[in-house]
Parts: sequence; structure tokens; C-alpha cells
Amino acid sequence: MNKEQAPAKRLRSNERLLKALSIVLVLGLIVVVVLLSDRLPNFDSVGYVGVFVLSFVGSASIFVPVPGIAAVCAGPLIGLFPLVVALLASVAEAIGELTGYLIGFSGRGFAENNRLYPRIEQWMQRRGWLVLFLASSIPNLLFDLVGIAAGTLKYPVWRFLVAVWFGKLIKSTTIAYACFYGYDWALRFFGLK
Repeated sequence: MNKEQAPAKRLRSNERLLKALSIVLVLGLIVVVVLLSDRLPNFDSVGYVGVFVLSFVGSASIFVPVPGIAAVCAGPLIGLFPLVVALLASVAEAIGELTGYLIGFSGRGFAENNRLYPRIEQWMQRRGWLVLFLASSIPNLLFDLVGIAAGTLKYPVWRFLVAVWFGKLIKSTTIAYACFYGYDWALRFFGLK
């Protein structure tokens, strides 16, 4: 092996190691979510920490649906400040969405069988930041495919996190304030208050 081939071989080796670690991390997170799903904090008793944890777990879990949106909605109803709830939830959800990104980074085999994935991957290639922002700014069951596409395309992780955080902030703020004001409106509308 000549001197020019050595760095390329080392780079491939490091990339394989990073992919393997990504798979282990994602699988470990999924196992933890499944094993601890009945022990997740009740946000009524732990407040802001509960909102953060439930939001993180809700966005980090790919196979196990967890009510992260419910925590964002219920937080203001139990007396938590809606904007703080939205900020905490958006940070937690952006970090949690890294699981999809890491799955994509380790190889796109997970999503190849989905008929929408090729289209999402094309969108990511053309307008990555915009796709991430728009897909994360609404409650979206397909966001995991967007995250996987971002990882597959080796989209810069810091840009991924910033775009997703901005989108999640809009989504969480809308939900928190809609629940906060909507609850009182509904009680008055139905004559219960």
C-alpha cells in the first residue's frame, strides 16, 4: 500500500466505525425506550423536566409512539408557562430526531422499502434546509424518513439540528399556546366555566 492509499483506507475505517457506533446508539435508545416506557415521568409531578423528557423520547422513538405532543399541550394546562414549554420541547425534539439521522448515516436500508423515501431524498438533495424546517414545523409522522434521508446524504449535523430546532420551535409554540388558550375557550363555549 502506498502513502496515498493509507489515508483513504483510514477514512473508510473511521466511517465504518462511526456507522457501527450510530447503529449501536440507535438500537440502545430504542431498547431503553421500550424497557422504560412505563416509567417515564408524569409531567404533572415533574413539570418542565417531564415535558423535556417526554418530548425527547417522543421524537427519539421511531418504532414506539410516545405522546410528546401531549406533554407540550398538557404542560400549559397544569400551570407551566407555554413559551418555556415550547422552548424545552423544541430542544428535546431536535436532539431526539438525531436517531433518524443516525439510522440514515449508518445506511439507508431501513427506509429503502418505503415508496415515499426516494422522493424525500430528492427533496433533501435539492432543498435540504427548507425540507427539514417545513417537515419539522408541523406534526408529521413522516419526519423520520426526512431525518433518515438527511443522514444518508451526510447532511451536516449542525445544519440538521438548527433547521429541525427552528421547525420544532414553531410547532411546539403553536401547540402550547393553542392548548393554553383553546382549553379556556372550549370551557366557556360549552358553558363549563
